[in-house]
Amino acid sequence: MAVVGGGVVGSFAAMAAALDGLDVTVIDPRGPMGGAASRSAGVVTVQLEDRDDVLLVLESLRLIEGVARASAVRTGFLQIGREEDLRDSVEAMRAADVRYELLSPDDVKHRWPELRVNEGELSVYTDLDLAVEPTVLASEVEARLKELGVKVLRGEVTSIRVSGGSATGVSLANGELLRTDSVILAAGAHNRDLLGKLGLSLRVAVITCYAYRFDLGRDLGLPCFSDERRHSYWRPWGSEMVGGGYDAEWSDRPVYEHREPPRTYVERSLRMLTYRLRAQVSPVYVRSVNGPCEITGDYEPYLGEVEGISNLVVAGGLRGYGLMRGPRLGELAYAVSTGKGFPPVVEKYDLRRLLTPLDAR
Repeated sequence: MAVVGGGVVGSFAAMAAALDGLDVTVIDPRGPMGGAASRSAGVVTVQLEDRDDVLLVLESLRLIEGVARASAVRTGFLQIGREEDLRDSVEAMRAADVRYELLSPDDVKHRWPELRVNEGELSVYTDLDLAVEPTVLASEVEARLKELGVKVLRGEVTSIRVSGGSATGVSLANGELLRTDSVILAAGAHNRDLLGKLGLSLRVAVITCYAYRFDLGRDLGLPCFSDERRHSYWRPWGSEMVGGGYDAEWSDRPVYEHREPPRTYVERSLRMLTYRLRAQVSPVYVRSVNGPCEITGDYEPYLGEVEGISNLVVAGGLRGYGLMRGPRLGELAYAVSTGKGFPPVVEKYDLRRLLTPLDAR
């Protein structure tokens, strides 16, 4: 099996295949999780607004914790806002049978004295959630792939070879042809171009997402948290807080090179962070990270076989939620490729809703 793309979806699809006894090759010019995943903010929380997303995250937590040693800390997650701001998330968690706590401002002050919650606001706390340092997780994922015997090829795929209704191999930029009996295409923002070479239009957009690191000077012992009134999210890592105000820009191509964000982005996120801190600290801006995010029109992931190509499965559309959605989506991609399992959620993510022949656009 060839897995095109070594991001979070591709890496966990490869692990699932290798655990099932298959010979697997992962092809990615940046290596395992060297692209968008290593440039993410690193929050993994069940507090999302859709039941199916919550179920994806529950499985992704299991998969990440099966690999992570030094890269993940279970901090829990606190969502702060008005009752109406939190309602959808609470309903989604209830539907997924996730245990949560509703906390008053005094409850929060008692547990985390350095965190500010105002009168009239509520907080929802879950204890399953992880703070993840993505670059450290990337090295742990690479080690796990090696342990499982997965071959990692650091190269660029230029096209997928198809013959007789089957994917027979992948062509590399160096002229090499890697022959294979099945392909999982999990190249994130590059899926669109690779499918285009097969005469197919994948209706997705690409954005560049930003996150910021601020040093507080000391570890305040905070959980990961979001501010639903001011629209920001944060995770602790030692003395630093990583996150921001969901800043993103439209892109015509995936951007991996570092882009220093507009100063206004950084200043706004700094204000968002300090608004929620009681501590007498002056956070210092350390640096930003940015990476490409692939987004669908309905904000849902996609997963499925390509009609007319019996052994080509495509997965993506993570919308900046790569560490939350990706591990489980990768596991499901392998299940779809073997016909071993089609959970109902796979129908919701059906690739066909986004894929049309180029000449039919």
